[in-house]
Amino acid sequence: MDVHKPQRVALIGPGAIGCCLGAALIEQGHEVLVAANTRFDRLQVIDGATIHDHPVRCAGSPDELRGVDLVVLATKAHQTASAAPWLAAALDAGAPLLIAQNGVDHRERLEQALRRALPEGTMPTAPLVPAVVYLPARRESPGRAVLEGRAALSVPADAAAERFAAAFAGSFVQVNLVQDWLSAAWGKLLMNAASGAITALLGRPIDVLRDPAAAALARALMTEVMAVGRAEGAVFPDDMADRLVTGMVKAAGHHYPSITQDRMAGLPTEWQARNEVVVRLARRHDIAVPLNEAMTTLLRLGEPAT
Repeated sequence: MDVHKPQRVALIGPGAIGCCLGAALIEQGHEVLVAANTRFDRLQVIDGATIHDHPVRCAGSPDELRGVDLVVLATKAHQTASAAPWLAAALDAGAPLLIAQNGVDHRERLEQALRRALPEGTMPTAPLVPAVVYLPARRESPGRAVLEGRAALSVPADAAAERFAAAFAGSFVQVNLVQDWLSAAWGKLLMNAASGAITALLGRPIDVLRDPAAAALARALMTEVMAVGRAEGAVFPDDMADRLVTGMVKAAGHHYPSITQDRMAGLPTEWQARNEVVVRLARRHDIAVPLNEAMTTLLRLGEPAT
């Protein structure tokens, strides 16, 4: 297949991240078909003085996603299971899947959701491309999001990921092919486990880390995550936590992380992909992570009643 030709793309999960990814693909000439519970007819992304505004079609059923060239999953991590019927249809012809979610266990999460939803022996064999998402955005309404900074994805340097890099090439979403994706994913988890947990529990933006005690707590949380990440094979410089705390406050101090936006709106959050995963993997390596255990407990107890 000529990856430079327009592609038919199934977009599953048009929240803040999905709106931005969908708009970027449309601007590069691709046909985007959206799977969404709430239907809308335009994708709009407010990017400073620039407005990306495009007509788009929402699918009425999973069957409409069959035969696409590429699939983008942009739901929150905890929503993966609910997307399984759409994914099963979109992946039936072997189209590669971009998993644009937080965490470090993208493939395991996706495969588990599909295994539970599909009959035995019917697992899709499509290539899976996990993405580390650097895209500070917030959803304003169905199909409409505000982008508050640079948009980028980091994906493993392989053939399937190259197809997505080609699809986004020239758009406002930069796709970086990285050799050490594991370290990139754990590097993002350092930020998510620390700033996400602190801001979600406080209902404050990232600039709360200007407070010296809050910054010290963030660095301590990150130090625990680094220990677990290194045990899993990730590589970090020793001053990673200091640099990340300084950089987050400088570059995104006004931003409310997505977990904080969801907590403030009374919605379920992806605490399991941000802090619980650290606790779970720490047990595998017999590493003590008391601060992440505390954050996991507090975030879990703050979840809306089901």
